Order: sequence, then structure tokens, then C-alpha cells
Amino acid sequence: MNCVKLVLFFMLYPFLCQLAFSSSLPHFCPKHQAHALLQFKQMFTLNPNASGDYCFNMTRTSRLYLSYPRTLSGNKSTDCCSWNGVYCDEMTGQVIELDLFCSRLQGKFHSNSSLFQLSSLKWLDLSNNNFSGLIISPKFGELSSLTHLDLSHSCFIGVIPAEISHLSKLQALRIWIYDPYGLRTVT
Repeated sequence: MNCVKLVLFFMLYPFLCQLAFSSSLPHFCPKHQAHALLQFKQMFTLNPNASGDYCFNMTRTSRLYLSYPRTLSGNKSTDCCSWNGVYCDEMTGQVIELDLFCSRLQGKFHSNSSLFQLSSLKWLDLSNNNFSGLIISPKFGELSSLTHLDLSHSCFIGVIPAEISHLSKLQALRIWIYDPYGLRTVT
């Protein structure tokens, strides 16, 4: 009888493991990450007069940019993984990608932004927005999981912070700084 139970266990074990770790089960983003995204959203206004003709029909990783602008369209009652521009890990629910390309965001990007609480971010695209001529925060260097960072055409000025060089997993970096003196790095 014990032998039958053992055989049955080994036959069912792969099925049980698949069921337990199935990505088809919903994994909601953690509340602290949803809260951080909502705080980040409140820092900016949408500029309805911003021209976005160049934003249409651009592709990145086979996504078509037709859902312009992305506005972090969620609220406290919805899972942030379902918000436009937010992508989550299917297993953990952690926010791993924030794509706000061409979202007509306008305002000041503060160095204490709640964005820096999203420690699992691998992809961050804030390009083609208007962050009011501020310098790039050194805190971007604390997002240690980043593989892609795009801050181009977003009205940043000044030097590229040395802390960005600490992003050891970074594979792609796009920075276009609006500065009459050109790009500079701090040494």
C-alpha cells in the first residue's frame, strides 16, 4: 500500500508543482508600489497642448505606441499591474517596467520622488515628457535592477550623475539633456 502511495505521489508531484507556481494565478502589485505610483502621478500634470505627432507608430520590443499618452490611469481600487504603462512580474506581481514614453507629463521631478521606491524596476522609460529643466537625480543610481533607462527628450539639464554608473545590470541608457553647454559627467 505504501508503494502505491509513493508511486501516486511521484505521478502527481509535477502537476501539483505546476499548479502551485502557475503564472495564470493573479498576482497583484504590492500596495506600497501602487501607493508609490499614485504619489508619482500626483507630482505631474498632463499638458494637453504638447505635440505628440512623433510619438505615434514608434515601436519598442514589438509594442505599438498607439495608447498615447500613458497616464498611470489607475486608482486605489484597481491593481496597478492593469494600469496603462505599468508592467508587472507574472510570478511576484512586482512592478518591473514603467513605460511613460510620450505621456505629456509636465512638472518638477523631485529627487525624493516615490518612483525610487520601485526597487524591482528593470525598464524605465520617461522619454519625451517635460520635467521642467531639472537635473537628473542621482537616485536613479539606486534602481539597481534597471536594464533599460530612457530619459531622452524630457527637458533635463546639467550633468549626468555618476551614480548612474553604479547600475551594473544596465544594458541600454538613453539620455538627451537640454543644456547649451552639452553633456557633462561629474568626475
